[in-house]
Amino acid sequence: MKKKQWWKSDWFVGLLVVLAFLASSGTSTMHYLDRLAYDIGMRYSTRTPSDKVAVIAIDDQSIANIGRWPWPRSVEARLLDKLTAGHPKVIGTTVFLVDPQVDPGLTDINSISAFVANSSLKRIKTADMGQLRAMLADAALQLDNDRILSTSMANAKNVVLPMLFEGGPPQGNPDRPLPQYILDNQLTSVTRSPNGGNPQQFNVALIPIPALGEQAAGIGHLDTDRDADGATRVEPLVVQYYNQYYPSLSLLLAAKSLNLKPKDIHVTLGKGVRLGHLYIATDRHMRMHTFFYARHDYAGRASKDVFPEDSFYDVMSGKIPVSKYRNKIVLIGPTAAGVGNLTATPISGGMTSVQVLAHTVSSILQQDFFVVPNWAPLAEWGVFLAVALYLMLLLPRLGAKLGVVVTTVLFAGLIAAHFELMIG
Repeated sequence: MKKKQWWKSDWFVGLLVVLAFLASSGTSTMHYLDRLAYDIGMRYSTRTPSDKVAVIAIDDQSIANIGRWPWPRSVEARLLDKLTAGHPKVIGTTVFLVDPQVDPGLTDINSISAFVANSSLKRIKTADMGQLRAMLADAALQLDNDRILSTSMANAKNVVLPMLFEGGPPQGNPDRPLPQYILDNQLTSVTRSPNGGNPQQFNVALIPIPALGEQAAGIGHLDTDRDADGATRVEPLVVQYYNQYYPSLSLLLAAKSLNLKPKDIHVTLGKGVRLGHLYIATDRHMRMHTFFYARHDYAGRASKDVFPEDSFYDVMSGKIPVSKYRNKIVLIGPTAAGVGNLTATPISGGMTSVQVLAHTVSSILQQDFFVVPNWAPLAEWGVFLAVALYLMLLLPRLGAKLGVVVTTVLFAGLIAAHFELMIG
């Protein structure tokens, strides 16, 4: 009887299958399957969202009643004045305020005032001329939207603003130092873990204008970190700008709700963040695997209305009493069609920035985030080795029918283990 050649042996075929899977482990296809399994596990996980988070949406109804976006900042100031009377714990917004808002009428008023001040009219001392000057000064104040919003923020004392970092790792020194109202938010209690790791680095900062930034109770970054498919699954809790570390808007809002300041946020690079008695585990790049809360219908479809959204217009017009927001973390941001960008998440193909922020803040406060255990890499290699030995040594000894049954059971067991780890 002719001896079977070794490269035609069952064990060698099994070895080729194992090597093929090993070679494809870093490919886009395997990453896609990994993300798909993660998202399915997320959709069927159940947690209770924080009842401290409230969302006020700049929605279609608000734009239909107030006018086209962007609004004069005096509109936002009016809402802040109302909310302040309701005593919210902290107010956060996803609207960037990085440029001055100059009303065209203010430019004309200033031009007229300058003409009067530099013409022969300045020598006229009549009551009418004094009244004209007073009217011009009052008109200038009424049209200065940045000043109006700044005054409302100063009265509220609890408004946290977003900033944005761009670019890549710095190659030298910054063009100019950041202003003090930004430096006041940097994280100073930072240590390194033995495993190393660093947050994402940037060399460009887009910050609120001084008139508003100086009145903010805090300023946190609103940068996102998206996967290859464009979806958001993680939150960069800490980023690095040159040699400085700054918290995310979500982390700063959570801290403010606990009466903590940036100096009270303790960072262990490559490991996690301590916020009072809360500890948020991160990956090596200081990213938290956010839990996205979802309610499911009978068909298993996830809905994104976990955090009810109150219309900006309803709150400003008094239809919704501001007492509803007492001691709440109030998040304000656009949700109207065509305003802002939508982000894909594990539970939704299109979620607004303020909705993502609500999930992230709740994830921090409720300790609802996914953690990759230290033993995970060893477990992965252990499972891979067990599967390899099964394919090479055991499967060839089983009959066709029994082999199909055993393989199906093992495959189902691995899938079940994955979902149990995700859900539990």
